[in-house]
Amino acid sequence: SGDSLYSIAKKYNTTINTLKELNNLTGNTIYINQVLKVPSNKEYTIKSGDTLSEIAKKFNTSVSEIKKINNLTSDLIIAGKTLIIP
Repeated sequence: SGDSLYSIAKKYNTTINTLKELNNLTGNTIYINQVLKVPSNKEYTIKSGDTLSEIAKKFNTSVSEIKKINNLTSDLIIAGKTLIIP
């Protein structure tokens, strides 16, 4: 009770649209005791010299997906920080 797609997306570092796609939802309504699939995200610690495009290629995803899930507004990344990889 009290869950929403927004709160679940925030908890699992994903987006409402990703949750809807994974669970074949056409609207934003969810029900108590409904079981939802959530993405199994990985974490990656940025190394010196890494770029978003190299990281995306390594994990078979896209730069835009990495930026979206990590709330990045630019391609600038900093060694030592952790990224969530969709």
